[in-house]
Amino acid sequence: MDEAGERGAFAERLRLQLQSRYRGVDVNVAPDSMALVVRAAGVESSLPLGPLYQACQREPARSADLVSEFVRRAERQLSPRTGMEISRGRLLWCVRSERYLQGLSRAAELVSRPLGGGMVAFVAEELPGSLMRGLPEADLDAAGIDPAAARETAGANTAERFAGLPPRILAADRIPADGWRLSSDALFQGSVLTVPEVLAALAERSRGDVLLAVPDRSTVLAIPAALPGAIRFRMRAVREWREAMNPVSREVLVTDGTELRELERRTPKRGGFELLGWLRG
Repeated sequence: MDEAGERGAFAERLRLQLQSRYRGVDVNVAPDSMALVVRAAGVESSLPLGPLYQACQREPARSADLVSEFVRRAERQLSPRTGMEISRGRLLWCVRSERYLQGLSRAAELVSRPLGGGMVAFVAEELPGSLMRGLPEADLDAAGIDPAAARETAGANTAERFAGLPPRILAADRIPADGWRLSSDALFQGSVLTVPEVLAALAERSRGDVLLAVPDRSTVLAIPAALPGAIRFRMRAVREWREAMNPVSREVLVTDGTELRELERRTPKRGGFELLGWLRG
């Protein structure tokens, strides 16, 4: 069995365990990501399986104990919650694909904003055990948090979470030929796209436009548009997206340090083939 097949079989085994242990809940494997979506009365949670799968790969002898602990911890996520339990200190911007949100029944109620490239940032609450939940407006209202305040708080918390990144980018002696690979946060790495200070630091250090991609929720790729390696960046993003454990988007974004926009796909002109025409002029 190839790795993709092993991941699928692993997710299915976890789905069956949760389904058999917790009656009255609906457990499904999330499309295009290694996670379980659990729904019940007053409950809708996403349980990421990536960290557990990697832990079992590192310590196969402890797999049974690791899985049992995961299933036991999941009980907290399967209990109906009231809006009053929301913690402002745990609010963050979470970046996922539009297709991921299509699997959530209350996706339309989330406090969100589009980023381009088939990606959406929405206000989520970080939970123990490498978990998170998107927060519908009704839940925020019940906790006395209006959408504007939720956006502001999530922005501030996300910026604080990645506060150490801009100085490191600016202090780098050199830029790798294939650009930067940011992968310090298994659950919220894509959220750096919502942090203005990170975008500004990338553009300042690159002295111009920067190409960005989020092939997996735990990985952000970035490269100065002026580097020769930029010509292969889209292919790299697609390759990593295909191999991702929790894929987000295969598309490429570009930033000048202040704005984030989707990089247009250029079609070749008749009679010739033009590479990266957007770099010219």
